[in-house]
Amino acid sequence: MAHGKFEESMVMIMKKRFNVTGTCIPQKHYMVNIQSKIEQIEALIENDNYFTINRARQFGKTTTLFMLWKNLKDKYIIINISFEGMGDESFSGEDAFVRSFYNRAAQSLKYAGYSENLIKAWKVDKEKNYSLEQLRDNIKDFCEKVEKEVLLFIDEVDKSSDNQLFINFLGILRELYLSRAYGAATFKSVILTSVYDIKNLKLKLRPDDERKYNSPWNIAVDFDVDMNFGVKEISTMLEEYEKDENTGMDIETVSEEIFRYTSGKYTGKTIVVKYGGNAMLSDELRNAVISDLVLLSLTGINVVLVHG
Repeated sequence: MAHGKFEESMVMIMKKRFNVTGTCIPQKHYMVNIQSKIEQIEALIENDNYFTINRARQFGKTTTLFMLWKNLKDKYIIINISFEGMGDESFSGEDAFVRSFYNRAAQSLKYAGYSENLIKAWKVDKEKNYSLEQLRDNIKDFCEKVEKEVLLFIDEVDKSSDNQLFINFLGILRELYLSRAYGAATFKSVILTSVYDIKNLKLKLRPDDERKYNSPWNIAVDFDVDMNFGVKEISTMLEEYEKDENTGMDIETVSEEIFRYTSGKYTGKTIVVKYGGNAMLSDELRNAVISDLVLLSLTGINVVLVHG
């Protein structure tokens, strides 16, 4: 009896659910089938392209990177990091930035199960004072010595997009990218994810120089993959859910309704909602309003709530 309860509890633990925060994992969450989008992005990688996936929040950028990592980590060596957790101290100077980059690179390789030798290449020397030039040289050395081509994924680069140090880092990536024509080893492909277009960032030659120059990210190709979900794609998620739950839903109708909310027409737009009067009179009405506002936010709309 106890054994049966244990098995039942394990099934409940492993039961899939809908996920609206963080990375979606196919084994744990109901997901739209994005294989066609992944294949298009993989084609960009195969062609040695550098690019930015710049879309509004809740567009699945982090999940897309995860799926790419999952598909390609055996074929390539992937350094997959995020700037989201990097505090202001990490951007206070070149030494702090390079140390943070090294630590995240080493951690990424460790999580992916790569060899200890690869991880050691990114081990921080406590006695050393690091510079962006040393980071550039280490990238070249690492990519030259390893047996597979190397990819770099950086999530949430918006964290640092207004920082001159980050722009200088992009300049390093650009220099290495251009040096490939002369046989230098570097990343095969670099993917950045952000809300804004990194190409708009301009490089200054000196911190006190008011003149702005071309973006160091002008090497990046345009990212034209449609990240919106169509009705057919949405239905793949609902079909999986219906198979488990047998709710009897009309999958086509529900898919069309979800598409209407998430088709991207208002994604990234700011909507001002005036809230007051009779809508505040009862808990039921207040909860209904809040639920609607949350739904708008989850579809990528920036909601500004004013009382009046």
